[in-house]
Amino acid sequence: MKKIALLIVALIVFLIGGDVDADSFEVGVHSGYGVIKYEEDTDAFGTEIESETSLDTILLGVSGEYSFAGLKNFFAAFTTDWALGLKDVEKWREDNIEKQTNDISIFGQFYDISLGYRNSLNNFYYRLYVSGGWDGLHFRRKNFVVNGVALSTATITEDFSLWKTAGGLGLGYKPGKWAIDGRAAFAYYFDGDVRNSNNEGMWFDTNGTCLDIGVGVAREITRNINLSLGGSYKLVKLDESEIKPDMTQSGKIIDTVFPWSKTLVMVGVVNLTYAF
Repeated sequence: MKKIALLIVALIVFLIGGDVDADSFEVGVHSGYGVIKYEEDTDAFGTEIESETSLDTILLGVSGEYSFAGLKNFFAAFTTDWALGLKDVEKWREDNIEKQTNDISIFGQFYDISLGYRNSLNNFYYRLYVSGGWDGLHFRRKNFVVNGVALSTATITEDFSLWKTAGGLGLGYKPGKWAIDGRAAFAYYFDGDVRNSNNEGMWFDTNGTCLDIGVGVAREITRNINLSLGGSYKLVKLDESEIKPDMTQSGKIIDTVFPWSKTLVMVGVVNLTYAF
């Protein structure tokens, strides 16, 4: 996360410090509200163990885009999203029988830096881009109830660290001050690890994919200011890890695994942009 933050800061300094022509640099802020749905599933130990939860979610983010002087069709951009999944209940099943519940909250971070090409034909416009970045998910679980018996209220945390590479496409139609546009990007997590506070000193390797789709309607408020309303859909799927032995506090060795998981973030979004 620190590396991504430093890259974004460096990019902003470069863009602002360079020779920026009129309308060549655009910054935006966005916010939204929706839901995070999270699921896990494994049968690595002979029984089917599943979990699921759904949390109301607040989304905040910033973005920036720079068009290179002399190469107006090429651009560099960054996007950051922070998704706060408010506390709710997670349910666990074993062979389709509910065995456990616990409170859960989720914090997601998504960082992208991209390079791309854009052009237009009459009222239609499009963009193609490649990107790289880092995504992180932080889970907090407590108030565990197993087979109807309340256990310790101690908090267990889990962190996903996911490095990615991606490609995307954007399409739009703007006949006047109004515009309709959409985007779709697909990312591959080439380096991912998961760490759980219940397994101190251990991490699980994983890979996966992310599908990111957005659609909206935009209105040109002034020559430099645009306001858009739309929706965003992000689906993160992670592979099950290899089984690893873990030593418990009592000294007993047990096998553990990071299960297959799916994180779905769906939000309605308001975005305000300003072009210099």
